[in-house]
Amino acid sequence: MKTDHAPTTERRPAPLPEPPAPDRRRALLRLGLAVGAAYIAPTVLSIDRSAKAMGPSCAKNPKNC
Repeated sequence: MKTDHAPTTERRPAPLPEPPAPDRRRALLRLGLAVGAAYIAPTVLSIDRSAKAMGPSCAKNPKNC
């Protein structure tokens, strides 16, 4: 039995995406490290500043007071 329908075209599935390139992985690693450093930096700097804010102790060295 013949029909006058147009022939169907086969549809192929789309190709799978490639895994991230090593350059992209390296960039994401650097970004993660930068975010971690930015997150920790205020704590480290505040500890450093508080140590410098303390003046010399007059009890240990009365000549400098």
